[in-house]
Amino acid sequence: MRACLIAHRFYDTNSHMMMFANALARRGDEVDVISLGHKRQPKPELVDGVKVYGIQDRSLYEGSPATYLLSNMAFLLHAAVIVARNHLKKRYQVIHVVSPPEFLVFVATLPKLLGAAVILDLRDLVPELYAGKFRASGDSLILKFLTLGEKLSAAFADHVIVANPVWYERIVKRSAPPRKCSMIWYFPDPTLFYPRPKQRTDCKFVIMYPGTLSWHQGVDIAVRAFPKIHREIPEAELHIYGVGPQKRYLISLIEELGVRDKVKVLDGLLTRKIAEVMAESDLAIVPKRASIRFGNEAGSTKIWDFMALGVPVVASRTETETRFFDDSVIQFFRSEDEDDLLRAVLSVYRNPEFKRQLITNGMRYLQQITLDGTMAPYLRVVDALVRG
Repeated sequence: MRACLIAHRFYDTNSHMMMFANALARRGDEVDVISLGHKRQPKPELVDGVKVYGIQDRSLYEGSPATYLLSNMAFLLHAAVIVARNHLKKRYQVIHVVSPPEFLVFVATLPKLLGAAVILDLRDLVPELYAGKFRASGDSLILKFLTLGEKLSAAFADHVIVANPVWYERIVKRSAPPRKCSMIWYFPDPTLFYPRPKQRTDCKFVIMYPGTLSWHQGVDIAVRAFPKIHREIPEAELHIYGVGPQKRYLISLIEELGVRDKVKVLDGLLTRKIAEVMAESDLAIVPKRASIRFGNEAGSTKIWDFMALGVPVVASRTETETRFFDDSVIQFFRSEDEDDLLRAVLSVYRNPEFKRQLITNGMRYLQQITLDGTMAPYLRVVDALVRG
């Protein structure tokens, strides 16, 4: 089978996109990926049997709706040309388009007219993402327009994949019938995320956040809480890996709080490399803002990754995370509460037995489902669409 995955994301730093592409490639399918590239690639690159076209760099400081839209439109036009050209040569049977934006699915118009099946993968819901990113009100005209775009995109697709139960319930009410939708969870690839001995020999207590530096992620909350954490744990350091619109603000906040020597903001890494760095940390932190709808509802793939690595997790209590996890596998704290974040960190740091229980329970939870098992529903959807 010949498949093409399309996403306005960097493939080599996006573990869930790699999850789908690798699931197809491992069973012998021919897989192309059209994605963002860190530099203009004159030729596609072969990554674990997947042919990756990195067609456009991206400004990660998209500070306005206009620059955000222009970046997406430029990618859409370029991707449409490549998809059409490749399809005429090799005839894709499945086109899998990852949002945002949902209207990227119309890149597959020519392949669909010529018989290819189209999957729309709603990793993020654009109306909720836009409202969280640009602080838009729920009754604004632009949000109504984005919701209409979601409905039209879902109608165009042959099947819709949704990332978590909260969003699945919303999509089947708002944009697509249940018979056309599947919920496919993210689980870490065990060839990348697995327990390993720490190589560090220092006495530091490293707290780590890897991911997008956006307002809804609440990384500034962890930074503001860090002086209190450091007073209680002098050997503590906070390592932040990622890029995004909040990066400059976080750096200035660190300077303002006088913790530059203990809080480090570092560039994001490729998935393989970040897995190694994550494994060396002592505690993971996921401080999302539950007061922002997108932050409250978007699931964190990094929680699963840290669990697979055997690193305990401290996370803010959000609606989606509490659907997946309970207090036996995560040390929750009240979202946007710096003092409760301090309590959660200290409870793990000061209680080695509790820390071991979190690690053991988290890994046991993950062991219930293997990577092949989690991909089986996706492969069934793909095969059914191709047969149809």
